[in-house]
Amino acid sequence: MSTLDNKVSLEPNRVPLGRRISEILAEKGGAFSIRAFADRIGMNRETLRIMVNGARRIAPSDLEIIAEGLGLSVERIKQTDTVRKEHQLHALLQGKTQTKMMLIQASEIADELLHLSIGATERGFGLNNVGRVQYLQQKYEEAHQTWLHAHELAKNIYEQYSDSHLLHLVTANLMLTYIIRKDFSNIEGMLEVADSVFAEQPRAIGLVHYTRMKMFEARGNLELAKKHAYLSLEHYQLAFDQEQTGIALVNCAHFEYVLKRYQEAAKLLPQAIGLLQHYKYYRIFAVNEYAKTLIKLRAHETANKMVEEHLESSKEYPDLYGKLLIAYSFSKDDPKYAHSVTNNTTFSLEVRFLACKYLMRYYSSIDDADSLMKYYKMGRMFSEIDSDFFD
Repeated sequence: MSTLDNKVSLEPNRVPLGRRISEILAEKGGAFSIRAFADRIGMNRETLRIMVNGARRIAPSDLEIIAEGLGLSVERIKQTDTVRKEHQLHALLQGKTQTKMMLIQASEIADELLHLSIGATERGFGLNNVGRVQYLQQKYEEAHQTWLHAHELAKNIYEQYSDSHLLHLVTANLMLTYIIRKDFSNIEGMLEVADSVFAEQPRAIGLVHYTRMKMFEARGNLELAKKHAYLSLEHYQLAFDQEQTGIALVNCAHFEYVLKRYQEAAKLLPQAIGLLQHYKYYRIFAVNEYAKTLIKLRAHETANKMVEEHLESSKEYPDLYGKLLIAYSFSKDDPKYAHSVTNNTTFSLEVRFLACKYLMRYYSSIDDADSLMKYYKMGRMFSEIDSDFFD
């Protein structure tokens, strides 16, 4: 049985105009201090200071003077020149699926936006988006380094402006790459910062507990991992986040399952399936976990109905479809569904290996040595993987 991963965070951002100008001045260095810049553009220093602090409206005429002094267009300062590209990037990354060509296009747009960025907040969001594309391209080390850079900017923004929005997004993404890299030695400090900065944000604390869940799972401490799975669930419920609550229920069920508390897992998974009705991949994932749990409880008829109800819709996700076919063979005690998985190259080697594992068990139970050896040899071809359908 498996846990579900949290999602990578991507959001556009705008900051107040005065802060935007302040960030651009700061990035340009000492020659662009408030005093020096006010003298350069012929503006009263105190007037400029009040405007960039947000205490006075910046009139269009003043903005034109400031833009000329910075050597930028008004559109660049207001970030209106990048809106179309940002919408294109958002559409590419938020779609149900991303093809290789879509990700190449997204990478080009994200790199272009990062190149255009000026000021800490725009650059931080630009880095977050570049990391998002790298993550989807499975360039996890590159994404991790990109997000570390963004995290430094986000921490400075939080310290200077008490704005935690970018810090929340980048921290969430970094937790995912730390988990993928199984690098838990450097993550505790980040989790402690998140505990304090996001104490009043249940969705963020839900992610912190999810990360600790994965950390303790990797260390083999399943009871502590389960504790944090339930704490993650509790906080996502407080945030009224239906999707993440459904995912958290699946994760809690996972630890009940691996700790052989099948009845408890069986109580949680129908709740998850109900919450995930509009999130097709996660719903099918939860259905597969529920089918395996029902088989452990010898509730084969219920498992059959569950699989039959979702087989057609699962075809969109080949590996989940293959796993449901294996579960169907288990619950019906009929090897033909698992046979169809071993012979179908649309399924991953891992799923085809799992089908061989089931078939070895089945033919061993009926003393068919020839078939047992056949699927043992086939499984050896598929398996660089140390896995099992019920693990």
